[in-house]
Amino acid sequence: MKTLTYILVAASIMLTTSCNLGNKADAENTNSLKADTLMESTEVTDEPEMLADGVDVAPEDQWTEEAVEKQLKKIYTEVSKAYASGKESNTDLDGMFCTTDFNELQRQVRVINAKKSSNKLFENEQIRWTYGLDLPVTPKNIKVNLLTGNIAEATFELSSGEQWMYTKLTLDREDNQWKIRTWNEVGDNSSDLYDEMYKYVEANK
Repeated sequence: MKTLTYILVAASIMLTTSCNLGNKADAENTNSLKADTLMESTEVTDEPEMLADGVDVAPEDQWTEEAVEKQLKKIYTEVSKAYASGKESNTDLDGMFCTTDFNELQRQVRVINAKKSSNKLFENEQIRWTYGLDLPVTPKNIKVNLLTGNIAEATFELSSGEQWMYTKLTLDREDNQWKIRTWNEVGDNSSDLYDEMYKYVEANK
């Protein structure tokens, strides 16, 4: 009888141990699954860390060097047409091909200029579209640097016959197209038109 009791007790202990081990394994599997799920939900993506405010992320077919180059050629074709027709209004060209931020800064600069004497005006907008080159002007040897999902830089030679002017632009993706945010001059006296306008507006508030 004692032998039978020992057998029953041992069997009970083995069954309990087996259940505990099974529950522990299930718990470990569940925790592992939760950890995998968490890792998947927090996985680092290739999304850009910085995007220009208020502009669109470029779709895949427009996030290419070719798309930016095509837009630059379109812009300067229209610039040449506007100047050739005698309608070389920077305001019109800015409205078509520059960002909202750029145009707002331009508006503020013009308001300030209107209140100042002629020798203190902010002057660098009259020749930036053609640099005084003969028409038509054409961007050549274009090199595009894609920075984030909606910002690109482009350097090129704005050419007219044997004349040319080295040009560097920053473009933002806005209203489903690439628009100019600023003109960047390079060299010893490098400057950024957007930044220069911003400083001018701040200094004259």
